[in-house]
Amino acid sequence: MAEASSAPPIDIHHHMLPPFYKPAALEWLGRAGGLFPAISEWTPEASLAALDQAGGARAVLSVSAPATTQLPREFAMDMARRCNDYASDLAVRHPGRLAFFATLPMPHVAESLAEAERALALPGAAGIALLTSYDGRYLADEGFEPLFTLLNGRGATVFVHPTSAPCCAGLTPQVATPLIEFPVDTARTIAELLWSGALTRLQGIKFIFSHGGGVLPMLTERLQLVGRTDPRAAARVPEGVEAALRRLYVDTASVTHRAAMAAMREQFDHDRILFGSDLPWGSVAASLESLGRLGLRQSQLQNIAVNNAARLLRGVL
Repeated sequence: MAEASSAPPIDIHHHMLPPFYKPAALEWLGRAGGLFPAISEWTPEASLAALDQAGGARAVLSVSAPATTQLPREFAMDMARRCNDYASDLAVRHPGRLAFFATLPMPHVAESLAEAERALALPGAAGIALLTSYDGRYLADEGFEPLFTLLNGRGATVFVHPTSAPCCAGLTPQVATPLIEFPVDTARTIAELLWSGALTRLQGIKFIFSHGGGVLPMLTERLQLVGRTDPRAAARVPEGVEAALRRLYVDTASVTHRAAMAAMREQFDHDRILFGSDLPWGSVAASLESLGRLGLRQSQLQNIAVNNAARLLRGVL
């Protein structure tokens, strides 16, 4: 791989919708208000063209919500395997351009353990993709512990993408559910991981949270109250809230407004901020242009666009 300082950008938040996956996802996306032509018309060629338009950028592919959550167990297993084989084939055919975060048949833990072991060995695998919650069960749920124990032992990178909690779909008919609920669900799962002690126990996992950690930066002061009022909770986060959160990685998808970027950069370490476009919901080139209008120093832009992800991916791209 070229030196990070001269290499093209890395888009860590770049979605794929394989042709066999679309029928399972489009109904859910339509109900959530997140469906428009660029989604239903996604192809690998469309992704590659978008990357070319952005100066030959590279991307880590992932499946967005709903992933396999709407499918019965046996269909979820088959879908996850097919998605991972599809993504690996793209990575092999486009070396140095594409990698992928593997889809798991969650919330089915035994099957997810098996697929994680298999998929992480595939060419182009950069880590695992998970949703923030599964039918109201967040990532700190005790039932998910065997999967996180495996991923922790493997030192895996885990890309966490939001979904909508069952409580909150359709609350604002004028505003598509994901626009508000996705960043809130991200904050919920981070809060649960934090105060359950999971972030302290699972330091082998490199967590990436989408959209700048969602609304988490606005809630940090409120979350600190948990440890101040509950000594048992405080004992589970011995390093303190700020230190635990600063170990997390976040991406810039939908966070290139000045206020949002300021909050994210204040909350998370600068070497943990990664470029993300959210394609096909977002544009790679436009997202990079938005970053460039924020007044950041060139070295800061270079770290966000390339260097931080290159260190994390360790040669996968």
